[in-house]
Amino acid sequence: MKISTPQINITNARNDYIPLSDGSNTYNKFKSFSQYSPAYVITNEDIRWVSGLTANEAKKVLTVTGSGDQPIFYSINGATEIDMFDISFCAKIIADIKTVALQKLNRPDYIQLLNDLHTSRDIASIANMRPIISALPKDSQQFITQMNDCDIFSNGLSAKYYPEFIPTQEEFKIMKEKISKPFNFIWSNLDSLHHHLTKEYDIINLSNILEYMNEEQIHKSLISLKKHIRPEGYIIAQTGSWGIHRNRQAFYEASQKFHTWAKIGFLQKDKTQANSEMIAILQRTR
Repeated sequence: MKISTPQINITNARNDYIPLSDGSNTYNKFKSFSQYSPAYVITNEDIRWVSGLTANEAKKVLTVTGSGDQPIFYSINGATEIDMFDISFCAKIIADIKTVALQKLNRPDYIQLLNDLHTSRDIASIANMRPIISALPKDSQQFITQMNDCDIFSNGLSAKYYPEFIPTQEEFKIMKEKISKPFNFIWSNLDSLHHHLTKEYDIINLSNILEYMNEEQIHKSLISLKKHIRPEGYIIAQTGSWGIHRNRQAFYEASQKFHTWAKIGFLQKDKTQANSEMIAILQRTR
């Protein structure tokens, strides 16, 4: 069964935001993640490390969109075919903005743009945004215009709090050389994602979505993606160490249940640090 892609509904989008006394609108935090919840302007995960782990084999990649850094870092690590997905349309917008900004701005202006986007409820007035908006895909242009007074990029923290995840000068140069058009976007939550997929990938990166699921939901999601990961390919769940420990039993049970077609393990970036980045990895074996 194929599920059609949702259509943008500005009325519904604006209903997710609460009017403020100054005429602007802020996201209703009680809604958590939704089809129009604010995007992150920068990742809070070490996607540089994770995408680098599979740099030699990840040519076809499906990844969470998040802040847009996920597909960007896979691109500079050798991926040639990248699809991204997210529950929120705002994630597509920040990813589209970054693909254009990489071509139009220098690195200091790019970093400043991210900080400005995080705090602004008047996106069109941000320095350097007008030429970027005019170069965006039409649906992104229209969404930004119609949501201009809403804080659609306010999730998480601003870029200044994650200097270690800002592209280095060399990375920024490679990004400029490799990324010249928007990534393909699938607007879906994880539960429905498999209904939108038609091919196999070398890597499927789920970021930390599984942290928000119980054991049954985790197993169901992994099974739904089985036929979309090539044999010897990987499904990666990145999370803080607390999230892995919270779901360790779920991954252990999955390793027993899926032993005929997959193996599951854990990888920690720095074993000398208790809270260093950790990922769960499912490799399809057959």
